[in-house]
Amino acid sequence: MNVVFIMNDTWRYDHVGAHGNDWIHTPVLDQFAKESAVFDRSYIGSFATIPTRHDLMKGRFGEPFHPWQPLQWDALTLPEVLRDNDLVTMLINDTPHMINYGYGFDRPFHAWQMIRGNEVDRSRTDWFPDWTLAGADKFRSHSHMALYHRQTMDRTAEDDYFAPMVMQAASDWLERNAGHDSFFLWVDSFDPHEPWDPPQHYVDMYDPDYDGISVFLPRYARTKDFLTESEQAHIGKLFAAECTMCDSHIGRVLEKIDNLGLRDNTIVIIMSDHGHYFGEHGQQSKTGPLYEEVSHQILMIRHPDGIGAGKRLQALVQSPDVTVTIMDMLGIEPPAVMAVQGHSLLPVMTGEKRTVRPAAISGSFPFYIPETGTNSHAIYVTRGWTSFTATGREWALIDFPDRERWELYHLPDDVGMTNNLIEQHADEAEKLHREVLRFMRRNKAPRWMQNLWRDGPDGIEPPAPSDYLKLVRQRGMPHATPLDGSVL
Repeated sequence: MNVVFIMNDTWRYDHVGAHGNDWIHTPVLDQFAKESAVFDRSYIGSFATIPTRHDLMKGRFGEPFHPWQPLQWDALTLPEVLRDNDLVTMLINDTPHMINYGYGFDRPFHAWQMIRGNEVDRSRTDWFPDWTLAGADKFRSHSHMALYHRQTMDRTAEDDYFAPMVMQAASDWLERNAGHDSFFLWVDSFDPHEPWDPPQHYVDMYDPDYDGISVFLPRYARTKDFLTESEQAHIGKLFAAECTMCDSHIGRVLEKIDNLGLRDNTIVIIMSDHGHYFGEHGQQSKTGPLYEEVSHQILMIRHPDGIGAGKRLQALVQSPDVTVTIMDMLGIEPPAVMAVQGHSLLPVMTGEKRTVRPAAISGSFPFYIPETGTNSHAIYVTRGWTSFTATGREWALIDFPDRERWELYHLPDDVGMTNNLIEQHADEAEKLHREVLRFMRRNKAPRWMQNLWRDGPDGIEPPAPSDYLKLVRQRGMPHATPLDGSVL
């Protein structure tokens, strides 16, 4: 049995036709959903890009979540377990954070191929003449924009864009490796993550008459602080165009699987790690509390035996479950040393189970931003401690250590999480808060953290940052050293 796992970064759950979107064109995923078990209630565990991939590699959430750090050398991972069970393992990606600066997510695979140059991947130093950018103050830093221009300035056709290149590389690998008895191919596409810059013909599908500034790589901030309504609306259309481009090129991989005669012995999983805010909750970002727009993931599993095909499953599932599910579908027992925390979803697909957990808990490793502090991924909605999100069957709680900041939403009536019902339904909030505390105990959160969420912030001093985080604060994020962008 083979496994092809396709991850698309930042693809929002509600930006797929099969999930009820009536204006974004995703015909490939729509058809794939009909052939697959579709998990309608899949939520992020550890936020964001790199922490999610820790969850997936290890089948664990962390303590209680994985921070943004390199993959540990002593971690036993899914690809290594599959290697030990005679699968050929391969990573094809353009997600720069997985490889850049020694992050090590290539380590567990037999081999890996990276399509260079997306977002912060510093692949080129090529000189270019002065380049002007209208509305430059609305975009990321000058150095980010200079890096972007340097790495994309010689595009001539759609196949020069990153998502097409990644999916073509995956298709080529499949053709060269179809003769193996079994394989595991992890395809990690950074699109539709920003920059949102698809070929113009995709943009014309959604916003053909727009003549304003196209802010395709906006800075993270409150929308009212720097964007006009038309600019914000256009950004949303750019993202839709990216989704359609990605959908089209995922079709290349699925078609190649069929053309090579692999459909009958290949499990295909399509997933996203998290979403993005396009003006919702006043944000142009994916930071701050994890509302539905960011926490909700795409997850579809197509089994060659048709298990779960066409089912819309309502179990609350999370990233580590995917790890355990892959091993279960291959008949592999997770090694005890992995200490997996995920649940196999195969019994849900077969109908033996309806649920695997009472609530999905999502968040980043807790940190504290002082009132006057700054952070490269600042929490624009709040200052102070970060929050967790507890999502139950009907209710979702934004759980801060300070109970006065709690927010509670009834998702069946308010999927956009705009009507805070904490005062009317405090009992429902308490139920979900208890799930958060249980999650922290079960995942061996540090004692200070458990005390913080149990007793509140009074008297709790923020712990000293790790040596790694000290370096990040001193030097900036590991990818933040592109050539000077003064040409802008």
